[in-house]
Amino acid sequence: MVKRWQLILGLGVLIGAAITYVALQGGAVAQERAVVAFTPQERATLTSLESALTRVAETVQPTVVHIRATRRVVTRPRDENDPMNEFLFEFGRGRFQMPQPRVEGQGSGVIVRSDGYIVTNDHVVDGATDVEVTFYDGTKTKGEVLRAPSADIAVIKVDRKNLPAAVLGDSSTVKPGQIAFAIGSPFGLENTLTMGVISATGRREVIPGAGRVRTYPDLIQTDAAINSGNSGGPLVNARGEVIGINTAIVAGGFIGGNVGIGFAIPINRVKTVVQQLIEKGAYRRGYLGVWFSDIPADMKDELQATQGILIRSVEQGTPAEKAGIEAGDVVVEVDGTPVRNESHFREMIADKGPDASVTLKILREGKPMTVKATLGVHPEDLQAQETARADSSRAQGVLDRLGITVGEIPAALQRELGSVQGVYVQRVAPDSPAADELQAGDVILAVNRTPVKTVAELERALQAVPSGRAVRMRALRQVDDRTMEVLVMFRMP
Repeated sequence: MVKRWQLILGLGVLIGAAITYVALQGGAVAQERAVVAFTPQERATLTSLESALTRVAETVQPTVVHIRATRRVVTRPRDENDPMNEFLFEFGRGRFQMPQPRVEGQGSGVIVRSDGYIVTNDHVVDGATDVEVTFYDGTKTKGEVLRAPSADIAVIKVDRKNLPAAVLGDSSTVKPGQIAFAIGSPFGLENTLTMGVISATGRREVIPGAGRVRTYPDLIQTDAAINSGNSGGPLVNARGEVIGINTAIVAGGFIGGNVGIGFAIPINRVKTVVQQLIEKGAYRRGYLGVWFSDIPADMKDELQATQGILIRSVEQGTPAEKAGIEAGDVVVEVDGTPVRNESHFREMIADKGPDASVTLKILREGKPMTVKATLGVHPEDLQAQETARADSSRAQGVLDRLGITVGEIPAALQRELGSVQGVYVQRVAPDSPAADELQAGDVILAVNRTPVKTVAELERALQAVPSGRAVRMRALRQVDDRTMEVLVMFRMP
């Protein structure tokens, strides 16, 4: 006999199942009713728009790369009595040692030439001892860096051919409201695409970071999501053209996340910098030696000028003073090109470069005049040149302290070694720190696990070793007609 409580329980289960079924059916009906009833024309329009957006992604994403920059962290030397300080284990050609401290940063970049030229931000590679590029297909390679810190632009040269290069647009035509895509590796998430609009143009910002304060006179603002790791990646328009290099954000939250305000360096500015870096190996700006501003709106009638820039002051001993330019002058043209505003004038003078002769049309007390000036080198760029020369001198000083003379591998030996790359030791001074270990004729392959293929790379690797620390070189040596790999160890003087 079925007990009463069993009957009640069974009925409860059946009722519950029925209620659940009805609720599910009701939900399905409610969801179906929520679907928008597009007209065929509307549905076709949306499908066409979606197709166009995905084609932009498919076209541009292969031109974007992920950049990993390794920076060395200088720490105090270990205690000389610490047995781990000289820990080294060798097995065949494998070597294990206590790694030198390092920190890794990451960013993005965009391929601008198919023969291996990639553009990124200078702050992505600033201070890097090693730069690794990961391509869209997942392959990786190391790159050499050419920097323009004043413009926050850098070029990475990789040994690759037939790369997919992005199409560079014209940032002078960018307007608020236009569609924009930001592509890069936010927080290391490679090949990420976000979408928004151009929020504003001509933003002037002073942004601290990476050990220096950088001034950006003319930025594009967008609400396309840009986050940490997007720096150096492209800002793209609806035609798939690069219109800027994503550079900075107004950060929010604890991790500096996106709040809808990001900035990109206009691609027209980038083109000029990149051209100089590739052709001349450095970026140097033209310098006039004036402080200037846009013409105040309430002073245009007084100055009898509707466009141009107002000279506020002239620095003594500069090209401007020598050309006879005075405070209060209004510059309206540079080499026949009308001056639109402060940013435009700054870019025109910078792009002319040092030693360029320029013709300026000015208004002085309302009267037109023409002056000619020969531009100088911008003080910041001059300081960078002097720093580079000092670094070169210090690097040579490292080789002098070690008492070694090096050069390229002789042709005959290179043919024998095949594809091996390294630095050839021409001479070792008898009383040098390396005299007991290194020999003339050795080919240095690596310093403290950092491969060295050129004299410059050897110098940089040695410079990074503090005085008193161990130097471990991996080298090839010929002994009795045999070539073997040897470990060379000594302390940096």
